[in-house]
Amino acid sequence: MKIQLKDYPLTSTIIKLKTGRVQLTLIKEPDWFLEQLSREDSEGKLYLPYWTYLWESSIALARHVEKLRTHLKDAHVLEIGCGFGLTGIVACQMGAQVIFTDAEHEALHFAESNAEQNSVEQNAHFVQMDWNTPCFNCKFPYILAADVIYEEHHWTPIVTLLQNYLSPNGIALFSEPNRKNAVGFFKVIRDNGFRYQKSTSAVTLDGKTSQVSIYTVQRENN
Repeated sequence: MKIQLKDYPLTSTIIKLKTGRVQLTLIKEPDWFLEQLSREDSEGKLYLPYWTYLWESSIALARHVEKLRTHLKDAHVLEIGCGFGLTGIVACQMGAQVIFTDAEHEALHFAESNAEQNSVEQNAHFVQMDWNTPCFNCKFPYILAADVIYEEHHWTPIVTLLQNYLSPNGIALFSEPNRKNAVGFFKVIRDNGFRYQKSTSAVTLDGKTSQVSIYTVQRENN
């Protein structure tokens, strides 16, 4: 994948972790791009390019992944909706082989560039993929998802993806900033043969501290 970020105004930030840090190249004016790149699909649904933001949920999930170092060594990991790639990069730093996926090729450009500048590109693979139409013929012991359940029409394809691609003893990790509709998604999770445990993490971003929930999802019979 050829990296071309020159069309975007860029900035950078450093996310500090207990075991080190991650340097990220980001879009400098995400609000402007959100307005410019928004569009409606053929069914009249509004598309908003939320990948242009670094979200608190990705930071919280990255910090949670950092705690799984001994479990992630040499593990095959799938990240859906990778955005700028923070969570997957941390998983790579923990020794995992990570497939970064996003429906937007622009997001994957940033994720790949960020993986390279953090020297984890040998552990990183990039696939443009919509979770409505996944394209794998294998299962994963870990699936990562930061802030992907904000719209209800995403729930069924995401649950179907878990059913088809999460290993029998696998773990899916979701991070979510306590939106009201999250209760509905995790009810769907329970109704489809999964159980979960919830924890919370405080994240400070741009001077604002938010509480983010981390959900550890496994099959009910495990």
